[in-house]
Amino acid sequence: MRLCRRMPLLPALLIALVGASFAGEARADEASLRDAVGLTAAAMWLSYKSPGLVLAVVRGEDEVVLGFGETAKGSKLEPDGRTLLRIGSVSKAFAGELLASLAAEGKVKLADSVSKFLPGVMLPEAGARPITLVDLVTHSAGFPRDLPGEAKPGTNPYDRFSWENDKAFLATAKLAFVPGTAASYSNLGFDLLGAALAGAAGSSYGELLKTRITGPLGMADTGLRLDEIQKARLMTGYDFDGNAMEPFEALEAQGASGGMYSTANDMVRFMRWHLSRNDPAGDAVRVIDHALYLQRDGLKMAVGFDEGGKTDAIGLAWLAMMPEGSRPFILQKTGGFQGFMSYMAFAPSRGVGVFVAVNQFNFAGFTQLAEAANGLVAQLAPR
Repeated sequence: MRLCRRMPLLPALLIALVGASFAGEARADEASLRDAVGLTAAAMWLSYKSPGLVLAVVRGEDEVVLGFGETAKGSKLEPDGRTLLRIGSVSKAFAGELLASLAAEGKVKLADSVSKFLPGVMLPEAGARPITLVDLVTHSAGFPRDLPGEAKPGTNPYDRFSWENDKAFLATAKLAFVPGTAASYSNLGFDLLGAALAGAAGSSYGELLKTRITGPLGMADTGLRLDEIQKARLMTGYDFDGNAMEPFEALEAQGASGGMYSTANDMVRFMRWHLSRNDPAGDAVRVIDHALYLQRDGLKMAVGFDEGGKTDAIGLAWLAMMPEGSRPFILQKTGGFQGFMSYMAFAPSRGVGVFVAVNQFNFAGFTQLAEAANGLVAQLAPR
C-alpha cells in the first residue's frame, strides 16, 4: 500500500494495519461497515498494547470480525473469528438468558426463592427476606464478590471454587445487606445462580447452556470445555506483568460466573439473537432478558459495576446505560479471566452490537477500550 509522504506516522500505521486485517475478507456488502470501524479497531489495539485483539461488530444485516497482533507472543499468528478465547464474566449474560428462558416457559419465576431449586442447601437470610433468583442475577443478594480464601501456590487457582466449598461457606455466611436493597458485584452469587438453574431444569449447567443457547444458535465453539483440536486455537492470556498465564480450566460450578470459552464468530451469533427483530419465537425470552430490574438511584449502594461505563440500572446480568448525547441506550457486560479481558455492548433498539477481547490484563487500558467500544455503538447507531 502506497502512503502519502506527508501522512503522519500513526495514521499511516493504522491504515496499514487495517489493510492487513481486511486482506482476504469476503462479502462486499460489508465494505461500508469495515470502513466505519477499521481505524477505530486498529487504534483500540495500539492503545491497549496487548499481544492480540479481536473485534466483532454487527450492524443490521452486516457483520465484521477483525483481528490484530498475535494469538501468543512470537506466534506470528493473527487472531481471527475462529480464535478461541475466554470471555470471563460475559458468561453471566448467558446465565441471565437461561433464567429468562426458563421463566418464559413458566419453569421458574424471577421472584422464586433460590432454596426452592436447591433442596438441602442452607442459605443465609437477612431481614427475614429469602434470597430470590432475581437477587442473584442482579448482584443484590448481599454476597461477597468471591468465595473467601486463597489458592495454594502452584495449584489450579479455580479448584477451590467447587460447589462443595460453596455450600460449606453458605451454611455459615452472613449477608452484607437485606437482599434487594443494595447491589454489590458477586461471582459467588452467579455460581449459586448456575446451580439453581441446573436444579430447576434437572440437568447440568453445561447441558442447559448447550440445549437452550449454544446448540440452537450454532455456537459450536462456545462452552465450558475445549477438545484437543479447539485447544490449538486458544489464544494465550497474559498477566499484568506480561508473563503468560497457565490455561487452567475453571470448574463447571463457575460456568455461570465466568468459566466460558468462545470465539468472535460465535459472539456475532449471540449478538444477532439479542438484536433480532424477526424472531417471534425468541421474543418472550428477550423481553424478560432485556428488562431492567434494579434502578441505581433506588439502591442504598452499588459497588463494582462501572468498568464498562456508568451503570444506570441492572437487568438479568446486563448492565444498562441510558442514552446520553449521541449514544443510544446500551446493554453491556465486561469480563476478565486468566489473562483475557472482554466487553460486549449492544443497542437493542438500533440493531448494533460490539464485542472486543484482548489477551492481557490491563485495567486502565480496559476502561479506554470499553469507552472506544461504546463510541463505536454510538457512531454506528446515531440518534
